Amino acid sequence: MVIYSTNSMDNNHTIKLNRMQPWMMYALLSTLTGGAALVFAKMGMKQANDHTALVIRTAVLFSVVLINAFISGGLKDIKTIPGKALGWFVLAGLSTAIYWILFFKAMKTANVSVVSTIDKGGILVTFLLSYLILKEPITPKLIIGAVLIISGTIVLMRS
Repeated sequence: MVIYSTNSMDNNHTIKLNRMQPWMMYALLSTLTGGAALVFAKMGMKQANDHTALVIRTAVLFSVVLINAFISGGLKDIKTIPGKALGWFVLAGLSTAIYWILFFKAMKTANVSVVSTIDKGGILVTFLLSYLILKEPITPKLIIGAVLIISGTIVLMRS
């Protein structure tokens, strides 16, 4: 992806060409599709219960992920996954399942915009666990972002 920006230090305001890192493009696209997915799910839940909605969503998700892995050759090494890694994937799957069950219950009865914003507080859990378990650094930018997320969550929960 290409982004154009003006160089503020150059009086001629020449246009500089910057290349976006692939991970950032994927993250931005995931934000767009993730946000749209929640609105689509909420629209469908007007005519179906949250359990049925989650089952259909998960079946489609599993099918697309499986087809993608098959086409890209991502399944060829599945037998070589160490047991410890498999255990972490199982825990991630269980956490995701519980997360989506609770998220869909909340979304069924409340505004998706509020539920989704409060849900983003889970990023704070990620910050903490990535520091404690993965030994990732906590930077001033992360601290400022965490404070803003906590503030926004408190504002929405008090409304």
